[in-house]
Amino acid sequence: MASKFSSIAAATFVACGLMASGASAQAPIKIGYAADMSGACGPLVDGATKAFRMGVEDLNKAGGLLGRKIEVIERDTKSQPAEGAKEVRDLIVNHKVDVVTGVCSSAVWLAESAVAAEFKVPLYTAIAATQTGTIEKWHPYTWQTGANTLMESVGAAEYVAANKNWKKVVPLAYDYEWGHTTVKAFSEHLKKMRPDIEIAPMVPVKLGDTNLTSYITATLAQKPDVVLGAIFGGGLVNLVKQGQTMGFFEQTNLLTLTTVDFQQSMGAQMPQKGIYGFARAPFNQLLGNPKAKAFVDAYKARHNKEPDDWAILAYDGLMFYAEVVKHAKSTKADDVVKALPQVTYNGLRSNKLKVRALDHQMNAPEWVGVIAKTPDYPYSVLTKAMLVEGDRTLPSEADVKARRAAAK
Repeated sequence: MASKFSSIAAATFVACGLMASGASAQAPIKIGYAADMSGACGPLVDGATKAFRMGVEDLNKAGGLLGRKIEVIERDTKSQPAEGAKEVRDLIVNHKVDVVTGVCSSAVWLAESAVAAEFKVPLYTAIAATQTGTIEKWHPYTWQTGANTLMESVGAAEYVAANKNWKKVVPLAYDYEWGHTTVKAFSEHLKKMRPDIEIAPMVPVKLGDTNLTSYITATLAQKPDVVLGAIFGGGLVNLVKQGQTMGFFEQTNLLTLTTVDFQQSMGAQMPQKGIYGFARAPFNQLLGNPKAKAFVDAYKARHNKEPDDWAILAYDGLMFYAEVVKHAKSTKADDVVKALPQVTYNGLRSNKLKVRALDHQMNAPEWVGVIAKTPDYPYSVLTKAMLVEGDRTLPSEADVKARRAAAK
């Protein structure tokens, strides 16, 4: 009798074990979306969040990843480093997420990244641009799928170098890490390509200032052929609008980060001459790629406007992660990290996107060109664009190692 009971108990135990194993195999893949939904980065993250949700829907409609559905837990970091670190810790400790993403602010990314390193949980950014996260403060559990500040600056410098009529540049930049790094990297690369060009000292702009007239006056007084504007968001809108009233675009040219959300917000108020842009993912330059066109059409059908750069970056970032998981056949952190440099992703921006092992930086492309009105859209877009491939702008191995050594 005891033997029969033992047999039944054993069979029941095995059956329960198989059921538990099956349930475990079907457990969802959890993504912690710790994004700067409010605060300074809020306007940028709006399009990115919309696109990220579309990407999750697309993956789940196709059966998820590895036969598992994707579950997203969203958190607003309020564009504050301390808040970002707190939310990521909660997502990792209490919700057991497999990966974290969504961050926009470079400062918030670095705070979140430190937590990810502590727990050895993958964290990637599609938007934050500082190179610090993948160079000076790199750890193997983080990666970057957009161009970093150094890469973006090199692309801008190559465009200025190609314009032989520009003999003097005045940098006008936010007075914090991103602005200073942009100007330094831009100046160093431009001097290599055009030793003849004059690069004036940077005009520093206090972050948060809305009245930029004194900065504009100081810039124009130096009579530049082109101004490098390392300013974004509302500050850039203020610069352009206030500059127009002061005759800025009659006296010089502006080369700055001109993403689609900026172009849409300016509408008919965009200057019709003198404004040039470098961009990370301008949708109108991607329409020759059927995959990108399908995404643009789907995004516009759902949200009644074309996707901005941040939306395309967020979608590409998620889909790259999906390809890495498929390649690794696992969501375990070390398996994902090992697979990262082994994947070539055919994305919206390029069919050869890769993350290199040295710093987990993607060879993300950049576009630089003229901001102008076309018959196709009710706002100005990037035209006559020069594509700068990411493989050309990636920091060299020697540069990466030198920066890491200097940071110790």
